[in-house]
Amino acid sequence: MPKHTLNAALQNRTFVKVIAGIDTFESAKVLPIVDAATAAGAHAIDIACDHDLIRQVKARTSLTVFVSSTDPQKLIAAASAGADVLELGNFDAMYREGITPTADQIMNWTREIKAAVGDSIPLCVTVCGRLPIKEQIDLAQMLQAAGADIIQAEGTVGPAPITDTASAIAAITSALANAAEIRRAIEMPIFVAGGITPENAAFAIASGANGVGIGKAVASKTTASEREAVVRGVVNALEAVRTAHPGLKA
Repeated sequence: MPKHTLNAALQNRTFVKVIAGIDTFESAKVLPIVDAATAAGAHAIDIACDHDLIRQVKARTSLTVFVSSTDPQKLIAAASAGADVLELGNFDAMYREGITPTADQIMNWTREIKAAVGDSIPLCVTVCGRLPIKEQIDLAQMLQAAGADIIQAEGTVGPAPITDTASAIAAITSALANAAEIRRAIEMPIFVAGGITPENAAFAIASGANGVGIGKAVASKTTASEREAVVRGVVNALEAVRTAHPGLKA
C-alpha cells in the first residue's frame, strides 16, 4: 500500500491494522489472516519478524506490512528484508514470560533502531500498557522527540470472554483510557490495540485514536468467512464514524 494511502487512513482516523502475532511464524497460520485483512479492506497487516514470512506476505498482499519484534537488531534487519513499517512492540510474548519492559528499555531500543535506519522507514512503537499512566505519557513524549512515527496504545485484556457489546467495551476500557491520556500529550498518530472487536472499535476513535489494531478477534475464528467478517466489521465501524462526523480529522 502506498505511503500516502496509509497516511490518509491515519489522518481520516479510519486506520485498521490486523495483527497476526509477534510469535506466530507459521505461514499456514499467518496467510489466512493476511487474506482476511486484504479481502475486508484493512490498511495493514502486522506480522512476526522473519525474513521468509515477510517475503511470503509481501508477495500475497498490497497492504502495508508492519513487522513486529522486541529485538532492535531483528527489526533493523527487517528494514532491508521488505518491511514497510518497523514495529517495536506487541509485547504479548514478553508478558507471557512474566516480563514487563520498562520505559527506559523501550527508549533505548527505539534509539538503537533510529540510529541504524534513520528516517528511511517508519517506526511504530508500543507504549507498554502495564506502566503507570504518567510513565506512559512521558514515554510517548520522549518517543515523539526521538523520531518515532506512530504510537500504539494498549491496555490489559482480562480473562473474561468477549460475548456481547458490554463485555467488548469492558475489554478495552484501560486501552481507551491510556489512549485518551496519551493523545492529549502528543501530536503524532496513535492507534489502539488489545481487545478490539467490531462492537467496540468506534470507541477507540472517540478516545482520540487514529485507528485500531485487531488481533485475537480474527485469529480466534476458524473459517475464512468468519475472519473476513470480523475485519470487515471493524472497517465498517470506523467508516461509520467518519460518515457520521465528516469533519472529524486527526
